[in-house]
Amino acid sequence: MATMPGKASSPRLGLLDPLRGILALSVAVYHLSVWFDLTRSGSGMNMATAKIGNYSVSAFFVLSGFLLFRTASWQRVQKEGLGRFWLRRFLRLAPVFYLACGLNLAFHLGMGPDPTPRFLLENVTLTFGAFHPNHALVTGGWYVGLVSLLYFVYPALAWLRDKGGLTFLVALALGLWLWSLPSTLHGIMAEPQWNRFHTYVLAPNQLFLLAWGGLLAGLHERTEARLEPKVALLLALPLLWLLLRPAPQFFDHLTALTGWLRYRYLLVVTLLVALAAFTRHQEPGWLGKVLTRLGAWSFGLYLLHPFTMKLVEPHFGGKLGFGLALGLALVAAAAVHRWIEEPAGRLGRG
Repeated sequence: MATMPGKASSPRLGLLDPLRGILALSVAVYHLSVWFDLTRSGSGMNMATAKIGNYSVSAFFVLSGFLLFRTASWQRVQKEGLGRFWLRRFLRLAPVFYLACGLNLAFHLGMGPDPTPRFLLENVTLTFGAFHPNHALVTGGWYVGLVSLLYFVYPALAWLRDKGGLTFLVALALGLWLWSLPSTLHGIMAEPQWNRFHTYVLAPNQLFLLAWGGLLAGLHERTEARLEPKVALLLALPLLWLLLRPAPQFFDHLTALTGWLRYRYLLVVTLLVALAAFTRHQEPGWLGKVLTRLGAWSFGLYLLHPFTMKLVEPHFGGKLGFGLALGLALVAAAAVHRWIEEPAGRLGRG
């Protein structure tokens, strides 16, 4: 998800670039471990990968909201103009998303619904998030649909934030969170098994995370206090333990994405994003540079790893298939970033 909003001309934001790399890798590792059947359902490793993979996507929502609210003030939107603002955001999402949808349709891979004229139009215009995020014609595309909604309404949110300040951000975060309660606490698991994930990805159950990111941005803007990197990493360790500890046990991964348990884990990942954002920026070492580069490839890695699984799985299984699919996904993400995302970014800035 290297196409997160606000990267260009943004203030220096601590460990967010390495964090994006870790999150994208976590999502790919989780999906591939499930598809290649590497862990036993209910085992500690299975539960850990399920939580870190699914909640990495949640963390990306928080991160998306943070970066957009932190770097695109109402004054900047006014100066840029609505058309230019929307065009730049469109160019961050659409090229790689169109590539993934095109591959799915060209090779009849069966990702997403049947490509009816309606669904094709929704995907071309990136409006499917307003109807149902799972109208995306590619695995994982539901994230794109919901972030596109944020981009569309953001100028109005930026104006309201300019008028209401931090009070507006608190009200937005609280209001959207309350909107999510019926679905998270009762609605998802009350659905038939086949419809639970379709219910999970709906806007009421996800958009409050973007607002939580916006609230973090407001707090980040109001203070210059920052943590030293070593202190932030030490504080992150108990949060990671809370997220990854093998309790309570579950076998259906959606169990860990519903009820009050979900909000407990969402608070953990939001605090992890906050730690990364409120860390003092410094020049990264070799590991930081690797993770920063991985963060730049993150959007391609997120959308393309299902395709490398489709390529590898008929020929190789188990750990070998997993490793080959992950390696090919990294290569594909690097190529897509170099030949699609960077030129699109230059076009948007130009």
